[in-house]
Amino acid sequence: MPIHHEQRQHERLEPQGSAFVVFRPEFNKIGPINDISRGGLGFNYLADKDSPVSENSHIIDIFDSNNSFHLSNIPCSLVYDADKDDQLTFMHNLANRRCGLKFDQLTKEQEEQITFFLKHHTVGNA
Repeated sequence: MPIHHEQRQHERLEPQGSAFVVFRPEFNKIGPINDISRGGLGFNYLADKDSPVSENSHIIDIFDSNNSFHLSNIPCSLVYDADKDDQLTFMHNLANRRCGLKFDQLTKEQEEQITFFLKHHTVGNA
């Protein structure tokens, strides 16, 4: 069995409450954030089985469900996009997917906002 080496450089934290990612500009993929760090995030989303995240570069927004945080136009690179183990048997044309994104060239303001989010909108380790 191959040995897995952790490649994350930053501690992953779990969002407090409900925080979401949405893909711009089509807003066609949206899902809850599972974990987030200074370097990127992981989230789940539903998609047509034939349309997973395939491009490498993306622009996303991060927001929470009570409208106390919103960060727009975050450049990201795809790290992985995979089917989750659980099956959606009641919807044959949808797949439940897990996606990992790495933050790319952030502005100073975006870095500050992510730091604020990590400090005020997360709990413990993911």
